[in-house]
Amino acid sequence: MRHMRLMMVGLGILGVLAAGGCASTTDGAVDASPSASGTADPSQASSTASSPTQSSPAATGGSPVRTESSSSDPAPADPVTPKCANTDLKAGYRATDAGAGSRFGEITLTNVSDQACALGGFGGLSYVGGGDGTQVGAPAAREGKWRTVIMKPGQVAVSEISESTAENYPASDCRPTEVDGFRVFVPDSYDSQFVRHRTTGCADKNVSLLSHHAFH
Repeated sequence: MRHMRLMMVGLGILGVLAAGGCASTTDGAVDASPSASGTADPSQASSTASSPTQSSPAATGGSPVRTESSSSDPAPADPVTPKCANTDLKAGYRATDAGAGSRFGEITLTNVSDQACALGGFGGLSYVGGGDGTQVGAPAAREGKWRTVIMKPGQVAVSEISESTAENYPASDCRPTEVDGFRVFVPDSYDSQFVRHRTTGCADKNVSLLSHHAFH
């Protein structure tokens, strides 16, 4: 009888152990489910996929996109051509025509420097004599307009001049005086050059024998 009771108790214990084993297996199946493995919520995954990182180099073919600003600084301007200085130029004279008490010619300026320079204006022109550069008579009158010209090395600019002869005026008014040549001022310069041109001028500065145009 006692033996039978012990067998019944043993069977009861085995039943409890068997029940616990099934519960463990069921819990293990739940723990192994996709939801328990850390998979993100589908709604969250969709939201993340719909907004890629746009600043990534991979999204732009391997390099960031560069957008040029409409307010970027302009390209630097070309350097301003310097004005022609007296030392850049060599003055000369050449006759062109004569008639009816007048002579015509051109004062020339040749760019003898190794760079381009800008020339604009009339400059100055007068007769000189006495062997020492003393001005004879009135300076040349200006005619016409002027514009700036860019002179390359070796280039020549010209100024047309006209000369009335001293014989056109009474000697008492003119006071004829021997002339050695021209004093030529480059535009915008206080320095001058001497160009030989022997003739007769009028010492009276109220008598104007010379006129000239701007260099071009």
